[in-house]
Amino acid sequence: MGAIFRYCAIALAASCGAPASASPWNRDDSRLFVATTAEFYHSDTQTSRYWRSDADTYFEYGITPRWMTGGKFSYGTSKSETPGAGFEESGFNETSFYLQRQMTRRAHSASAVKLSLARAGRLSADAQTGAPEPNMEIEARALYGRDLLLEPVKIFATAEAAYRRRFGGDADQIRADLLIGVEPTKRMLILVEGQSILSLKNETEGFADFDLYKGQASIVWRAGRTWSIVGGARKEFKTRNIVPGAAVFVGVWSIF
Repeated sequence: MGAIFRYCAIALAASCGAPASASPWNRDDSRLFVATTAEFYHSDTQTSRYWRSDADTYFEYGITPRWMTGGKFSYGTSKSETPGAGFEESGFNETSFYLQRQMTRRAHSASAVKLSLARAGRLSADAQTGAPEPNMEIEARALYGRDLLLEPVKIFATAEAAYRRRFGGDADQIRADLLIGVEPTKRMLILVEGQSILSLKNETEGFADFDLYKGQASIVWRAGRTWSIVGGARKEFKTRNIVPGAAVFVGVWSIF
């Protein structure tokens, strides 16, 4: 579907609150992709207010035509206000690394599998449940993508499913993502994504256990051959054990 599709589909995940997940199309051999994103997130109730500003860096590198590696670093400042109390804290939201294997790659479709090692930080979604600071996590993910339409506009879709094993007492999770992209011009791409996190409810008492369903929309402008600009918003529309919130973000993506 062209280079802009692969760049944007991959980088969209980097701008989400969930751990980054690569596109089913692996990065070309010896090519480096870097996405930097600034995000503002907030969630409110009748008696409290929580907001967070994040700076994320996501990268991926093509090792061979079949293998790709990548990772994400997210750092933020979190603030909370309740009647008679409040706090402010800075720290890492997430650090992750992954290795991805291209399984199939055809003219209009691709599939891959990915293994990730991650650690959620003090300001992650787990912190909103009141659980202790998270420990290490391992995730196995399957990815599939294909072109749906080439004319009069380009439309594509990707689907992902994952199992995340969480150590240290937090509940394991099943995750699923669906992305639809529309490319009306060579310089513009519209992306709509749905993400879900479903707890397996096998946590140790007092540790994190939550469900989360969210939607995101963004617009990408390809400013040049090697970089693009993205802006968008995300809404958490259904949750369990955490307060739903919303976010806006802007980002710059570079290819080397």
